[in-house]
Amino acid sequence: MQNIEIKNLTHTYSKKTPYEKVAINNISVTINEGDFLGIIGHTGSGKSTFIQHLNGLIKPQEGEVRIFDINLTQKKPKPDLRKLRQEVGMVFQYPEYQLFADTVEKDIAFGPKNLKLSQDEIKNRVRKAMEAVGLDYDKYKDRSPFDLSGGQKRRVAIAGVLAMMPKVLILDEPTAGLDPIGKRQILNLIKSLKESITPTIVVISHDINEITQYCTRLIVFNKAEIAFDLPITELFTHQKELMQMGLDVPLAVKVNDYLKENGITLEGDIITPQELVNAIKKYKSMEGAL
Repeated sequence: MQNIEIKNLTHTYSKKTPYEKVAINNISVTINEGDFLGIIGHTGSGKSTFIQHLNGLIKPQEGEVRIFDINLTQKKPKPDLRKLRQEVGMVFQYPEYQLFADTVEKDIAFGPKNLKLSQDEIKNRVRKAMEAVGLDYDKYKDRSPFDLSGGQKRRVAIAGVLAMMPKVLILDEPTAGLDPIGKRQILNLIKSLKESITPTIVVISHDINEITQYCTRLIVFNKAEIAFDLPITELFTHQKELMQMGLDVPLAVKVNDYLKENGITLEGDIITPQELVNAIKKYKSMEGAL
């Protein structure tokens, strides 16, 4: 089932001025229900402009954008952006900077209140969203979000989006600025949200080692166009092209290639560190059995 369909989308900033810049050029993408999609690319490659089309922050200039039953390209009647932003939740980079209320509960409740829901429904959504991100409702609801750790603040910000009960969740650099423990916690959170709350997730990241730990499909943006849109197990057969774009490949892929060059062939698709560890263990056990 298709959630999002983009056809021949082009967006140009500062049109007909000396500063004119094509940000995305003739992009076509389909995002299906249940996709765990990663988007990578250098700064300025077009990925941020692309995702801002997905919840109506940028109106389509050329091409078509259809999200569920909402056609963002149509002129009349005007697209229902309020409905769109309920169905497509966007977590921006450093979302904790957008926290504003004096308690965690009030901050998370802001979106549901704007939907004119009952007090009971608002409270229920806040509680569920906090539980989803691993924050105990009774312990944290009355605390100031500004007194929490960086990772906890980010969880509050994500909970505020989840309280809107979106069908699609988009996260822009979700681990940016966090320490290693905070990054690991957020990565684990994203995995659990995929399984229990929001079936369709889109993540933008510059860290290839992180994004390959949870995404099953990767789109690579390069010079305003899509260079690759492949299952993750197929993408790294194009290492040479990725390197020419200045993009790295996962460390586990590099180690596996090095071992292969030195006569050690491991079984299976190896992308993540855990897959590498498992393959090495299997190789050693088979070697010991000989």
